[in-house]
Amino acid sequence: MRRRRSWRIGVGLLVALSCISLPWGHAPQADEDESECSLATLQGVYIYAYNGFAIENGKQSPAAFAGQEVYYGDGTMSGVYSVSLNGTIVQHIPYTGTYTLNEDCRGSLTSTEESGTFHYDHFVDPSGDGFSWVQTDPDTVASGVERRVSESTPPPRKTQ
Repeated sequence: MRRRRSWRIGVGLLVALSCISLPWGHAPQADEDESECSLATLQGVYIYAYNGFAIENGKQSPAAFAGQEVYYGDGTMSGVYSVSLNGTIVQHIPYTGTYTLNEDCRGSLTSTEESGTFHYDHFVDPSGDGFSWVQTDPDTVASGVERRVSESTPPPRKTQ
């Protein structure tokens, strides 16, 4: 009698565990034809930090950046960052930019500051709460992640 009872309990546990692990449902997959992103997806204040390298004459110079960007939801943005480039610190560098964002949440950014123009590919969360990026300029190795800290946008910064 005891063996039968133990066997029933064991079988019952196996059935219960099997039921728990079965994929009863799954999150619906986004339809590839569905429109998920637009310029307005990126709106608000975002913060970021990243490490990378600048390569000049085959020599790598380490770089660390931290900054804040404001996306206006219309294809324009502005930002400010501080950098340590091979140990040299430069603070509060302003820049402006324009961006594109496709329905599949992939886009690009071109930013301009006093020292030049830079290019990035963006991969955006459909909620607009964050995105990853990679710099696409030659002789630069840099990528990072940004997260939104506010959905409201202050007025655009005036660059000098």
